[in-house]
Amino acid sequence: MRIRLPCDYQSPDLMNANACHRSAALLWAAMASVPFVLGQARIVFNNNAWLRIDNGAWVVVEEPSNVGVQTLGTGGNLRSEGEFNRLRWQIRNTTGVYTIPFTTANGVKMPFTYEAVGGGSNEAQASICFSTYNYGAIAGNNWDNNTYRPSDVTHMHNYYVGPPSNNSDNVVDRFWLVDPYSAPAFTYSAKPSIRLGFTVDPGAVTGDVRTGNAITGVSPVGAQRFNPGPQWWGDYWPAGTFAAGAVNSVTNVNVPPADFFRSWTLSNILQPLPVELLRFEANCEDGRVHLAWSTTSEQGSSHFMIERSSDGDSYSSIGQVQAAGQSVSLIDYAFWDERPLGSAYYRLQLVDLDGSNAESASAFVRCGHGTIALVSAWDSDGLLNLLIDSPLEQPASLRVFDMAGKLIAQLDGIPLSNGMNAFALPHDAAHGLYTVSIQAREAMLTRKVLLSRP
Repeated sequence: MRIRLPCDYQSPDLMNANACHRSAALLWAAMASVPFVLGQARIVFNNNAWLRIDNGAWVVVEEPSNVGVQTLGTGGNLRSEGEFNRLRWQIRNTTGVYTIPFTTANGVKMPFTYEAVGGGSNEAQASICFSTYNYGAIAGNNWDNNTYRPSDVTHMHNYYVGPPSNNSDNVVDRFWLVDPYSAPAFTYSAKPSIRLGFTVDPGAVTGDVRTGNAITGVSPVGAQRFNPGPQWWGDYWPAGTFAAGAVNSVTNVNVPPADFFRSWTLSNILQPLPVELLRFEANCEDGRVHLAWSTTSEQGSSHFMIERSSDGDSYSSIGQVQAAGQSVSLIDYAFWDERPLGSAYYRLQLVDLDGSNAESASAFVRCGHGTIALVSAWDSDGLLNLLIDSPLEQPASLRVFDMAGKLIAQLDGIPLSNGMNAFALPHDAAHGLYTVSIQAREAMLTRKVLLSRP
Protein backbone atom coordinates (compact mmCIF):
# COMPACT_ATOMS: atom_id res chain seq x y z
CA MET A 1 0.00 0.00 0.00
CA ARG A 2 1.49 3.33 -1.00
CA ILE A 3 0.93 7.06 -0.77
CA ARG A 4 3.37 9.17 -2.76
CA LEU A 5 3.95 12.81 -1.88
CA PRO A 6 6.81 14.16 -4.03
CA CYS A 7 8.66 17.30 -2.95
CA ASP A 8 10.96 19.44 -5.03
CA TYR A 9 13.70 20.36 -2.62
CA GLN A 10 15.17 22.80 -5.15
CA SER A 11 12.01 24.89 -4.75
CA PRO A 12 11.34 25.43 -1.02
CA ASP A 13 7.97 27.06 -1.75
CA LEU A 14 6.61 23.98 -3.56
CA MET A 15 4.98 22.70 -0.39
CA ASN A 16 5.12 23.51 3.28
CA ALA A 17 7.88 21.87 5.26
CA ASN A 18 5.62 19.51 7.19
CA ALA A 19 4.22 18.02 3.99
CA CYS A 20 7.71 17.49 2.59
CA HIS A 21 8.82 15.73 5.76
CA ARG A 22 5.78 13.48 5.57
CA SER A 23 6.89 12.22 2.17
CA ALA A 24 9.78 10.30 3.73
CA ALA A 25 7.37 8.36 5.93
CA LEU A 26 5.11 7.69 3.00
CA LEU A 27 7.89 6.39 0.79
CA TRP A 28 9.11 4.19 3.65
CA ALA A 29 5.61 2.72 3.91
CA ALA A 30 5.65 1.99 0.19
CA MET A 31 9.02 0.25 0.42
CA ALA A 32 7.89 -1.80 3.41
CA SER A 33 4.68 -2.86 1.61
CA VAL A 34 2.52 -2.32 4.69
CA PRO A 35 -0.86 -0.63 5.03
CA PHE A 36 -0.42 3.02 5.82
CA VAL A 37 -2.77 5.74 6.97
CA LEU A 38 -1.57 9.33 6.92
CA GLY A 39 -3.26 11.34 9.68
CA GLN A 40 -2.83 15.10 9.76
CA ALA A 41 -4.60 18.10 11.23
CA ARG A 42 -4.02 19.99 7.97
CA ILE A 43 -2.61 19.49 4.48
CA VAL A 44 -1.34 22.51 2.56
CA PHE A 45 -0.61 22.26 -1.18
CA ASN A 46 1.68 25.03 -2.44
CA ASN A 47 2.70 25.85 -6.00
CA ASN A 48 1.29 22.83 -7.80
CA ALA A 49 2.46 20.11 -5.39
CA TRP A 50 1.08 16.55 -5.67
CA LEU A 51 -0.34 14.05 -3.19
CA ARG A 52 -1.01 10.61 -4.69
CA ILE A 53 -3.06 7.98 -2.86
CA ASP A 54 -2.65 4.38 -4.04
CA ASN A 55 -3.75 0.81 -3.31
CA GLY A 56 -6.65 1.51 -0.96
CA ALA A 57 -4.78 3.84 1.40
CA TRP A 58 -6.41 6.55 3.53
CA VAL A 59 -5.36 10.14 4.12
CA VAL A 60 -7.05 11.41 7.30
CA VAL A 61 -7.64 15.11 7.96
CA GLU A 62 -8.65 15.78 11.57
CA GLU A 63 -9.31 19.52 11.21
CA PRO A 64 -13.13 19.85 10.87
CA SER A 65 -13.13 23.30 9.26
CA ASN A 66 -12.45 23.90 5.57
CA VAL A 67 -8.83 24.94 6.22
CA GLY A 68 -7.99 21.27 6.79
CA VAL A 69 -7.01 21.07 3.11
CA GLN A 70 -5.69 24.25 1.49
CA THR A 71 -4.04 25.21 -1.78
CA LEU A 72 -1.63 28.13 -2.09
CA GLY A 73 0.26 29.75 -4.95
CA THR A 74 -0.52 27.98 -8.23
CA GLY A 75 -2.61 25.33 -6.46
CA GLY A 76 -2.24 21.63 -5.78
CA ASN A 77 -3.04 18.15 -7.02
CA LEU A 78 -4.67 15.27 -5.11
CA ARG A 79 -4.74 12.10 -7.18
CA SER A 80 -7.19 9.39 -6.08
CA GLU A 81 -8.08 7.35 -9.22
CA GLY A 82 -9.53 4.49 -7.19
CA GLU A 83 -12.78 3.88 -5.34
CA PHE A 84 -10.92 3.11 -2.12
CA ASN A 85 -8.04 5.60 -2.45
CA ARG A 86 -9.69 7.91 0.05
CA LEU A 87 -9.37 11.26 1.76
CA ARG A 88 -11.26 10.97 5.06
CA TRP A 89 -12.11 14.43 6.33
CA GLN A 90 -13.39 14.57 9.91
CA ILE A 91 -15.90 17.34 9.21
CA ARG A 92 -18.44 16.44 11.92
CA ASN A 93 -21.28 19.02 11.91
CA THR A 94 -19.11 21.94 10.83
CA THR A 95 -20.59 23.95 7.96
CA GLY A 96 -18.81 25.63 5.06
CA VAL A 97 -17.42 24.95 1.59
CA TYR A 98 -14.74 22.23 1.40
CA THR A 99 -12.60 21.97 -1.74
CA ILE A 100 -10.79 18.74 -2.64
CA PRO A 101 -8.12 19.51 -5.29
CA PHE A 102 -8.57 16.34 -7.36
CA THR A 103 -6.39 15.98 -10.45
CA THR A 104 -6.67 13.28 -13.11
CA ALA A 105 -3.92 10.77 -13.85
CA ASN A 106 -3.15 12.90 -16.92
CA GLY A 107 -2.60 16.04 -14.86
CA VAL A 108 -5.91 17.85 -15.49
CA LYS A 109 -7.13 19.72 -12.41
CA MET A 110 -10.75 18.87 -11.57
CA PRO A 111 -11.48 20.28 -8.08
CA PHE A 112 -14.54 18.98 -6.26
CA THR A 113 -16.54 21.07 -3.78
CA TYR A 114 -18.54 19.77 -0.84
CA GLU A 115 -20.61 22.37 0.99
CA ALA A 116 -21.91 21.27 4.37
CA VAL A 117 -25.15 23.24 4.62
CA GLY A 118 -26.16 21.88 8.03
CA GLY A 119 -28.25 19.45 9.98
CA GLY A 120 -25.70 16.67 10.46
CA SER A 121 -24.92 14.95 13.75
CA ASN A 122 -21.74 15.73 15.68
CA GLU A 123 -20.05 12.45 16.58
CA ALA A 124 -16.41 12.96 17.56
CA GLN A 125 -15.06 11.26 14.41
CA ALA A 126 -17.98 11.74 11.99
CA SER A 127 -16.29 11.93 8.58
CA ILE A 128 -16.90 12.19 4.86
CA CYS A 129 -14.67 10.09 2.61
CA PHE A 130 -13.86 11.49 -0.84
CA SER A 131 -12.45 9.65 -3.85
CA THR A 132 -12.84 9.64 -7.62
CA TYR A 133 -11.78 7.43 -10.51
CA ASN A 134 -12.37 6.70 -14.19
CA TYR A 135 -11.75 3.76 -16.53
CA GLY A 136 -8.05 3.60 -15.60
CA ALA A 137 -6.14 1.19 -17.82
CA ILE A 138 -9.24 -0.43 -19.33
CA ALA A 139 -8.80 -0.72 -23.10
CA GLY A 140 -11.48 -0.99 -25.75
CA ASN A 141 -14.94 0.04 -24.58
CA ASN A 142 -13.67 2.27 -21.78
CA TRP A 143 -16.74 4.47 -22.22
CA ASP A 144 -18.70 1.57 -20.67
CA ASN A 145 -19.07 2.53 -16.98
CA ASN A 146 -20.85 -0.76 -16.37
CA THR A 147 -17.46 -2.51 -16.40
CA TYR A 148 -15.96 -0.38 -13.60
CA ARG A 149 -18.91 0.86 -11.56
CA PRO A 150 -18.51 1.35 -7.75
CA SER A 151 -18.97 -1.66 -5.50
CA ASP A 152 -22.44 -0.61 -4.31
CA VAL A 153 -23.76 0.14 -7.83
CA THR A 154 -25.56 -2.78 -9.49
CA HIS A 155 -26.45 -1.37 -12.94
CA MET A 156 -26.19 1.50 -15.41
CA HIS A 157 -29.63 0.93 -16.93
CA ASN A 158 -31.57 3.15 -19.31
CA TYR A 159 -34.38 5.49 -18.30
CA TYR A 160 -37.04 5.23 -20.96
CA VAL A 161 -39.65 2.49 -20.64
CA GLY A 162 -38.38 -0.64 -22.34
CA PRO A 163 -36.15 -3.60 -21.53
CA PRO A 164 -33.33 -2.48 -19.22
CA SER A 165 -30.17 -1.76 -21.19
CA ASN A 166 -26.75 -0.31 -20.47
CA ASN A 167 -26.97 3.49 -20.60
CA SER A 168 -23.25 4.12 -20.06
CA ASP A 169 -22.93 5.93 -23.39
CA ASN A 170 -24.97 8.75 -21.83
CA VAL A 171 -22.76 9.05 -18.74
CA VAL A 172 -19.35 10.68 -18.30
CA ASP A 173 -16.66 8.08 -17.78
CA ARG A 174 -15.93 8.86 -14.14
CA PHE A 175 -17.43 8.23 -10.69
CA TRP A 176 -17.17 10.30 -7.52
CA LEU A 177 -17.52 8.78 -4.05
CA VAL A 178 -18.87 11.06 -1.32
CA ASP A 179 -19.23 8.63 1.53
CA PRO A 180 -20.79 9.33 4.96
CA TYR A 181 -20.67 5.58 5.79
CA SER A 182 -16.93 4.94 5.45
CA ALA A 183 -16.61 2.84 8.62
CA PRO A 184 -18.72 2.31 11.77
CA ALA A 185 -16.52 4.53 13.92
CA PHE A 186 -16.78 7.45 11.49
CA THR A 187 -20.47 7.28 10.51
CA TYR A 188 -23.04 10.05 10.94
CA SER A 189 -26.14 9.07 12.91
CA ALA A 190 -27.89 11.92 11.08
CA LYS A 191 -26.55 12.89 7.65
CA PRO A 192 -26.19 16.59 6.81
CA SER A 193 -27.76 18.56 3.98
CA ILE A 194 -25.08 19.24 1.39
CA ARG A 195 -24.39 21.05 -1.88
CA LEU A 196 -21.91 19.57 -4.37
CA GLY A 197 -19.87 20.91 -7.27
CA PHE A 198 -18.22 18.68 -9.90
CA THR A 199 -15.60 19.38 -12.57
CA VAL A 200 -14.64 16.87 -15.27
CA ASP A 201 -12.22 16.70 -18.19
CA PRO A 202 -14.47 16.48 -21.30
CA GLY A 203 -11.72 15.19 -23.57
CA ALA A 204 -12.40 12.17 -25.78
CA VAL A 205 -8.80 10.95 -25.99
CA THR A 206 -7.40 11.20 -22.46
CA GLY A 207 -10.39 12.74 -20.68
CA ASP A 208 -13.68 11.42 -19.32
CA VAL A 209 -16.03 11.56 -22.32
CA ARG A 210 -14.43 8.80 -24.37
CA THR A 211 -15.02 7.97 -28.00
CA GLY A 212 -17.98 5.58 -28.14
CA ASN A 213 -20.26 7.66 -25.95
CA ALA A 214 -23.53 9.07 -27.27
CA ILE A 215 -22.70 12.30 -25.44
CA THR A 216 -19.85 14.64 -26.36
CA GLY A 217 -17.74 17.02 -24.34
CA VAL A 218 -20.35 19.78 -24.70
CA SER A 219 -23.48 17.71 -23.92
CA PRO A 220 -25.30 19.12 -20.87
CA VAL A 221 -25.09 16.70 -17.95
CA GLY A 222 -26.37 16.66 -14.38
CA ALA A 223 -25.37 14.87 -11.20
CA GLN A 224 -27.07 11.63 -10.18
CA ARG A 225 -26.44 9.33 -7.25
CA PHE A 226 -27.18 5.63 -6.76
CA ASN A 227 -29.59 4.56 -3.99
CA PRO A 228 -28.26 1.08 -3.07
CA GLY A 229 -31.29 -0.08 -1.03
CA PRO A 230 -33.88 -0.25 -3.82
CA GLN A 231 -31.06 -0.07 -6.41
CA TRP A 232 -32.28 3.14 -8.06
CA TRP A 233 -30.58 5.96 -9.91
CA GLY A 234 -33.70 7.72 -11.02
CA ASP A 235 -35.32 8.69 -7.72
CA TYR A 236 -32.88 11.62 -7.86
CA TRP A 237 -33.22 13.45 -11.20
CA PRO A 238 -30.02 14.86 -12.83
CA ALA A 239 -29.27 17.97 -10.78
CA GLY A 240 -27.11 21.07 -10.93
CA THR A 241 -26.07 23.85 -13.29
CA PHE A 242 -23.97 22.73 -16.26
CA ALA A 243 -21.22 24.82 -17.88
CA ALA A 244 -18.84 23.70 -20.66
CA GLY A 245 -15.21 24.80 -20.89
CA ALA A 246 -11.66 23.51 -20.76
CA VAL A 247 -13.08 21.48 -17.89
CA ASN A 248 -16.84 21.11 -17.61
CA SER A 249 -18.63 21.86 -14.37
CA VAL A 250 -21.88 20.90 -12.68
CA THR A 251 -22.52 23.16 -9.68
CA ASN A 252 -25.29 23.88 -7.16
CA VAL A 253 -26.21 20.21 -6.71
CA ASN A 254 -28.48 20.37 -3.67
CA VAL A 255 -28.73 17.12 -1.70
CA PRO A 256 -31.06 16.66 1.30
CA PRO A 257 -30.15 13.97 3.87
CA ALA A 258 -32.61 11.46 2.34
CA ASP A 259 -30.74 11.65 -0.99
CA PHE A 260 -27.20 11.60 0.43
CA PHE A 261 -25.65 8.34 -0.81
CA ARG A 262 -22.03 7.64 -1.71
CA SER A 263 -21.79 6.91 -5.47
CA TRP A 264 -22.19 9.77 -7.98
CA THR A 265 -21.74 10.35 -11.70
CA LEU A 266 -22.82 12.89 -14.34
CA SER A 267 -25.48 11.80 -16.84
CA ASN A 268 -27.07 13.24 -19.95
CA ILE A 269 -30.06 15.33 -18.83
CA LEU A 270 -31.93 14.15 -21.96
CA GLN A 271 -31.20 10.44 -21.32
CA PRO A 272 -30.79 10.10 -17.53
CA LEU A 273 -30.26 6.92 -15.60
CA PRO A 274 -33.52 5.16 -14.79
CA VAL A 275 -36.52 6.50 -12.95
CA GLU A 276 -38.03 3.32 -11.56
CA LEU A 277 -41.00 2.51 -9.41
CA LEU A 278 -40.85 4.32 -6.11
CA ARG A 279 -42.42 1.26 -4.44
CA PHE A 280 -44.18 -2.02 -5.24
CA GLU A 281 -45.80 -3.93 -2.40
CA ALA A 282 -47.96 -7.04 -1.96
CA ASN A 283 -49.97 -7.70 1.22
CA CYS A 284 -52.59 -10.27 2.24
CA GLU A 285 -55.77 -8.63 3.52
CA ASP A 286 -58.88 -10.66 4.44
CA GLY A 287 -57.94 -13.52 2.13
CA ARG A 288 -57.18 -11.21 -0.83
CA VAL A 289 -53.83 -9.84 -2.04
CA HIS A 290 -53.57 -6.07 -2.25
CA LEU A 291 -50.91 -4.81 -4.68
CA ALA A 292 -49.83 -1.17 -4.36
CA TRP A 293 -47.21 0.80 -6.26
CA SER A 294 -46.17 4.40 -6.94
CA THR A 295 -44.36 6.19 -9.75
CA THR A 296 -42.46 9.47 -9.50
CA SER A 297 -42.68 10.33 -13.21
CA GLU A 298 -43.98 8.80 -16.44
CA GLN A 299 -43.32 9.54 -20.10
CA GLY A 300 -45.45 7.87 -22.76
CA SER A 301 -46.68 5.11 -20.43
CA SER A 302 -49.72 3.07 -21.50
CA HIS A 303 -50.61 0.56 -18.77
CA PHE A 304 -49.35 -1.85 -16.13
CA MET A 305 -49.73 -5.59 -16.62
CA ILE A 306 -50.01 -7.44 -13.30
CA GLU A 307 -48.34 -10.86 -13.36
CA ARG A 308 -48.34 -13.73 -10.84
CA SER A 309 -46.16 -16.80 -10.33
CA SER A 310 -46.19 -19.76 -7.97
CA ASP A 311 -42.45 -20.41 -8.27
CA GLY A 312 -40.89 -17.00 -9.07
CA ASP A 313 -39.87 -18.25 -12.51
CA SER A 314 -42.93 -18.71 -14.74
CA TYR A 315 -45.41 -15.77 -14.67
CA SER A 316 -48.88 -15.26 -16.13
CA SER A 317 -51.00 -12.12 -16.44
CA ILE A 318 -53.92 -11.66 -14.05
CA GLY A 319 -55.01 -8.11 -14.96
CA GLN A 320 -53.98 -4.62 -15.96
CA VAL A 321 -54.23 -1.00 -14.75
CA GLN A 322 -54.22 2.08 -16.97
CA ALA A 323 -51.15 4.34 -16.58
CA ALA A 324 -51.09 8.13 -16.44
CA GLY A 325 -49.22 8.57 -19.74
CA GLN A 326 -47.35 11.77 -18.85
CA SER A 327 -46.56 12.84 -15.30
CA VAL A 328 -43.82 14.49 -13.24
CA SER A 329 -45.52 13.99 -9.85
CA LEU A 330 -46.14 11.12 -7.46
CA ILE A 331 -48.97 8.77 -8.54
CA ASP A 332 -50.29 5.84 -6.49
CA TYR A 333 -51.79 2.71 -8.08
CA ALA A 334 -53.53 -0.39 -6.66
CA PHE A 335 -54.87 -3.78 -7.75
CA TRP A 336 -56.66 -6.58 -5.85
CA ASP A 337 -56.09 -10.29 -6.52
CA GLU A 338 -59.45 -11.67 -5.45
CA ARG A 339 -58.45 -15.34 -5.84
CA PRO A 340 -54.84 -15.57 -4.64
CA LEU A 341 -52.68 -18.65 -4.44
CA GLY A 342 -51.52 -19.79 -1.03
CA SER A 343 -48.08 -18.30 -1.74
CA ALA A 344 -47.18 -16.29 -4.82
CA TYR A 345 -44.82 -13.85 -6.45
CA TYR A 346 -46.13 -10.73 -8.17
CA ARG A 347 -44.50 -8.33 -10.60
CA LEU A 348 -45.47 -5.52 -13.00
CA GLN A 349 -44.84 -5.05 -16.69
CA LEU A 350 -44.71 -1.31 -17.45
CA VAL A 351 -45.96 -1.04 -21.02
CA ASP A 352 -45.25 2.05 -23.14
CA LEU A 353 -47.47 3.55 -25.83
CA ASP A 354 -45.10 2.21 -28.50
CA GLY A 355 -45.46 -1.32 -27.15
CA SER A 356 -42.09 -1.56 -25.41
CA ASN A 357 -42.06 -2.68 -21.79
CA ALA A 358 -40.01 -2.81 -18.61
CA GLU A 359 -40.27 -5.28 -15.75
CA SER A 360 -40.46 -4.47 -12.05
CA ALA A 361 -38.82 -6.40 -9.25
CA SER A 362 -41.00 -9.16 -7.81
CA ALA A 363 -42.88 -9.07 -4.49
CA PHE A 364 -43.71 -12.22 -2.52
CA VAL A 365 -46.75 -12.75 -0.30
CA ARG A 366 -48.28 -15.70 1.53
CA CYS A 367 -52.07 -15.58 1.80
CA GLY A 368 -53.12 -18.81 3.49
CA HIS A 369 -51.16 -21.88 4.53
CA GLY A 370 -49.39 -22.16 1.19
CA THR A 371 -46.20 -24.07 0.58
CA ILE A 372 -42.47 -23.49 0.76
CA ALA A 373 -41.17 -20.56 -1.32
CA LEU A 374 -37.77 -19.15 -2.26
CA VAL A 375 -38.49 -15.47 -1.66
CA SER A 376 -35.11 -14.09 -2.72
CA ALA A 377 -31.66 -15.28 -3.79
CA TRP A 378 -28.59 -13.14 -4.36
CA ASP A 379 -24.84 -13.55 -4.62
CA SER A 380 -22.27 -11.54 -2.64
CA ASP A 381 -18.59 -12.18 -1.90
CA GLY A 382 -18.73 -15.88 -2.73
CA LEU A 383 -21.89 -16.51 -0.70
CA LEU A 384 -25.24 -17.57 -2.15
CA ASN A 385 -27.76 -15.83 0.13
CA LEU A 386 -31.24 -17.39 0.33
CA LEU A 387 -34.45 -16.14 1.91
CA ILE A 388 -36.90 -19.07 2.26
CA ASP A 389 -40.51 -18.83 3.44
CA SER A 390 -41.92 -21.94 5.08
CA PRO A 391 -45.51 -22.44 6.31
CA LEU A 392 -44.34 -24.78 9.11
CA GLU A 393 -41.30 -26.15 10.91
CA GLN A 394 -39.63 -28.77 8.73
CA PRO A 395 -36.19 -29.94 7.57
CA ALA A 396 -35.06 -29.29 4.02
CA SER A 397 -32.18 -30.01 1.65
CA LEU A 398 -30.63 -27.60 -0.83
CA ARG A 399 -28.79 -28.31 -4.08
CA VAL A 400 -27.16 -25.99 -6.62
CA PHE A 401 -26.64 -27.24 -10.18
CA ASP A 402 -24.91 -25.66 -13.17
CA MET A 403 -26.70 -25.45 -16.52
CA ALA A 404 -25.26 -28.84 -17.51
CA GLY A 405 -26.90 -30.42 -14.46
CA LYS A 406 -23.68 -30.85 -12.48
CA LEU A 407 -24.03 -30.55 -8.69
CA ILE A 408 -21.72 -27.74 -7.46
CA ALA A 409 -22.95 -27.17 -3.88
CA GLN A 410 -25.31 -28.74 -1.38
CA LEU A 411 -26.60 -28.26 2.15
CA ASP A 412 -28.58 -30.97 3.98
CA GLY A 413 -30.69 -30.85 7.12
CA ILE A 414 -31.63 -27.17 6.90
CA PRO A 415 -33.91 -26.53 9.93
CA LEU A 416 -36.73 -24.39 8.52
CA SER A 417 -38.93 -22.56 11.02
CA ASN A 418 -42.42 -21.22 10.41
CA GLY A 419 -41.95 -17.98 8.46
CA MET A 420 -38.90 -16.43 6.87
CA ASN A 421 -35.54 -18.24 7.02
CA ALA A 422 -32.18 -16.81 5.90
CA PHE A 423 -29.19 -18.96 4.86
CA ALA A 424 -25.80 -18.31 3.27
CA LEU A 425 -24.13 -21.04 1.20
CA PRO A 426 -20.43 -20.62 0.27
CA HIS A 427 -19.54 -21.30 -3.36
CA ASP A 428 -16.65 -20.87 -5.77
CA ALA A 429 -18.68 -21.06 -8.97
CA ALA A 430 -17.79 -19.07 -12.04
CA HIS A 431 -20.02 -16.28 -13.28
CA GLY A 432 -23.20 -17.69 -14.81
CA LEU A 433 -26.73 -18.98 -14.41
CA TYR A 434 -27.40 -21.83 -11.95
CA THR A 435 -30.42 -23.75 -10.64
CA VAL A 436 -31.27 -23.89 -6.93
CA SER A 437 -33.38 -26.85 -5.79
CA ILE A 438 -34.99 -27.00 -2.33
CA GLN A 439 -36.54 -30.28 -1.13
CA ALA A 440 -38.72 -30.04 1.98
CA ARG A 441 -40.97 -32.59 3.66
CA GLU A 442 -44.08 -31.58 1.74
CA ALA A 443 -42.75 -29.65 -1.26
CA MET A 444 -39.97 -29.26 -3.77
CA LEU A 445 -39.13 -26.16 -5.77
CA THR A 446 -36.45 -25.00 -8.21
CA ARG A 447 -35.34 -21.54 -9.23
CA LYS A 448 -32.62 -20.07 -11.43
CA VAL A 449 -30.10 -17.66 -9.89
CA LEU A 450 -27.12 -15.70 -11.22
CA LEU A 451 -23.80 -16.33 -9.46
CA SER A 452 -20.63 -14.34 -9.99
CA ARG A 453 -17.10 -14.15 -8.68
CA PRO A 454 -15.27 -10.79 -8.48
